[in-house]
Amino acid sequence: MFKWMMAIKRKKGISHQEFIDYYENIHAPLLRKLLPPMYIYRRNYLTFDDPMFAVDGRGGGDSDLDFDVITEVIFNTRDEALALMAAVAKPEIFAKIKADEDNFVEPGRAKCFVVSVYQSPIP
Repeated sequence: MFKWMMAIKRKKGISHQEFIDYYENIHAPLLRKLLPPMYIYRRNYLTFDDPMFAVDGRGGGDSDLDFDVITEVIFNTRDEALALMAAVAKPEIFAKIKADEDNFVEPGRAKCFVVSVYQSPIP
């Protein structure tokens, strides 16, 4: 498996829910149409009002963070990821993706990372 993640901040002037709605109903379908298949394409939206971490002050608000969603993209192989990035690099595809991102992503606030996953079994 090969995995990368993106931390994305919503565009100023749109609500968290508007951001989610746009990403799920417009942007994600556009990417699925334009790009090769991804084994897993998961969006993890932060929930800022859940009291779970209120007991020790670890709960963050939306003003504490530089992102609203962590997107995971998992491929079977690195070669599959490279094929997707080659498609993104095509000028006609990149222009469509970038134009759509301009509708809901704060400029300069989509950061991508290749990650190594470590997992410990729970006894």
